[in-house]
Amino acid sequence: MVPPAATAQTPDIGQRRGEDWGAFLGPTGNGRSSLRELRAPWPDRGPPVVWHCAVGEGYCAPAVALGRAVVFDRIGQDMRLRCLEAETGRKLWEERYPAAYTDMFGYDGGPRAAPVIARDRVISFGPEGRLECRSLADGTSDWKIDTAREYHVVQNFFGVGAAPLVVDAGDGPVVVVQVGGSRPGSAPPAPERLDLVKGLDSGLVAFDLATGRERWRAADQLASYSGPILARIGDRDRILAWTRDALLVVDPATGAVEGAFRWRADEVFSAVCASPVADDSRVLLSECYGPGSVLLDLAAGGDPRPLRQDRRNARPTAALKAHWATPVLHEENLYGISGRNSGDAVLACVDWKTGAVRWVEGGFGRASLVLVAGHLLVLGEYGDLALVRTVSDRYVEVSRTRLRDPADGRTDLLAPPCWAAPVIARGLGYVRGQGRLVCLDLGEQ
Repeated sequence: MVPPAATAQTPDIGQRRGEDWGAFLGPTGNGRSSLRELRAPWPDRGPPVVWHCAVGEGYCAPAVALGRAVVFDRIGQDMRLRCLEAETGRKLWEERYPAAYTDMFGYDGGPRAAPVIARDRVISFGPEGRLECRSLADGTSDWKIDTAREYHVVQNFFGVGAAPLVVDAGDGPVVVVQVGGSRPGSAPPAPERLDLVKGLDSGLVAFDLATGRERWRAADQLASYSGPILARIGDRDRILAWTRDALLVVDPATGAVEGAFRWRADEVFSAVCASPVADDSRVLLSECYGPGSVLLDLAAGGDPRPLRQDRRNARPTAALKAHWATPVLHEENLYGISGRNSGDAVLACVDWKTGAVRWVEGGFGRASLVLVAGHLLVLGEYGDLALVRTVSDRYVEVSRTRLRDPADGRTDLLAPPCWAAPVIARGLGYVRGQGRLVCLDLGEQ
């Protein structure tokens, strides 16, 4: 991945030091923070609220780097990208463009894909398919592409939702996105019948970070909501992109597809949402509509080889069936939310190698979580925030709270649905609910 780097045009304006979180699920794309000095347990009111601000429609997390927090949302008939001072919430710049997205299932019309900060630029990918690169310093647009028009994309169930991935392709960085284009005129008679749509050659497309020029395209797959990741397989970096039907193993320099593995439910109205979880040459895929999880071996090259998979039709308490929140791996255990619906979703600890469920805990709904200093920071979809120790034999809750407005001590700051993954950058945590983004001080007192 290409981390942000301060330049003369984009200096680091932060006062705190530590790890930035400019990409979806953090600098390594696996939901793991390097913060070691964690405030635990929390005071009765939870970790201190540093600042909070109103946000519009949308479900995506911010990107935080170089002392800036970039927030993507929708206000009325405009998509809005704001750059805030990460430590104070003060607005640095704001840019808008006319919104052109309507959700076919009635969810809100805001962005789903988190923005990405790479070097001195920020990349946004709107739900209607507008991919845009802007200056992180002042929001000036460098280039933009209407991927829906250019690649004849038939709208996915919930629009575009997979965050971009910026990687070094050998002769400069590229922005890799799930496009999922098809042949002109291939729209089905009913918009939701994606099973009738066939991909062409743009399942995954790489664009030059500096110019927006297409560098390569790969695969005849439709797009999913799973963010592609960069993984080290043996002595090579490879992109792992879980598209609508299959996991692709792709050379970041050329776009050559070196292996593929089909994994999704047979149900038409199903969606692949969680990102792959990689550890050396082994990769886990997890979904909630049908087959659940599979652990794959990529060491031999070619098509991935399954090592284990969940028992068919297993309940969420007996397997790891991730919906949209990507599980995290820690000391040979996976921690994640298992279950398709709010009522049956549980927080689960699962053995990485065998898939055996070690423990489950309900009460969070379809939560999101990240790993920090031997703990899970868990954001429940109804606004509960919890700190849970990563132990394999039992559920150990260190703290749980509902964040209140410091001005009155009573008003809840997080309203459901809280579906964005938490972000941790330089000791500050960023959590989003409906209508509000909250910045917390997670560092040690």
